[in-house]
Amino acid sequence: MKQISLIAMFIFFGCSVSGQDDIAACVRNMVTKRDSLIKIGKDPFEAWTDCALNKKPPEFKLVTLNGDTIISKQTEGKIVVLNFWFIDCHPCITEIPGLNKLVAEYKSKNVEFLAITWEASKRIKEEFLVKYKLDFKIIPGAGKYISKANGSGYPTTYILDTKGIIREAWCGGRTDDKAGEEYYGKAKLVIDRLLKAQ
Repeated sequence: MKQISLIAMFIFFGCSVSGQDDIAACVRNMVTKRDSLIKIGKDPFEAWTDCALNKKPPEFKLVTLNGDTIISKQTEGKIVVLNFWFIDCHPCITEIPGLNKLVAEYKSKNVEFLAITWEASKRIKEEFLVKYKLDFKIIPGAGKYISKANGSGYPTTYILDTKGIIREAWCGGRTDDKAGEEYYGKAKLVIDRLLKAQ
């Protein structure tokens, strides 16, 4: 059985519910109905995944660690992999080799890779990048966006199709040396399927 580590149920109850906040509403429902879901034999995280699928995440205007601005409308027409992470999240770190392998493989394809975190640029540069190489475009200081788009745990991944719709979503990850390969294999299947459908 694969080792799963769900880090810090990071719930934001202050989100308003609108068309753009459907995912935040899913998270709140998962939390408020957690016990009743478990009683009837349902996994709350599967319920969250089912709710997140086939929706658009909230629109964004985010600034990368390098100072480039990325707007969600500019990513339409591309497959987008959103990875929510933070520095002290062990499964976030162990899956990095898989993340980097995906970027290298799809470099010339129509795929955008974004690593979104609330961490400050300074900490990323001084504590993270001196130890690790992450080839995704790193988006620091994105706490407000995370409160609308994630909230389920870390790491969380959404893979969006060319219309910006979430076609795969998962949360948590391994903490051993197989984490990168597992992430790579899981994401590759979805990316390939979406590329083929273009």
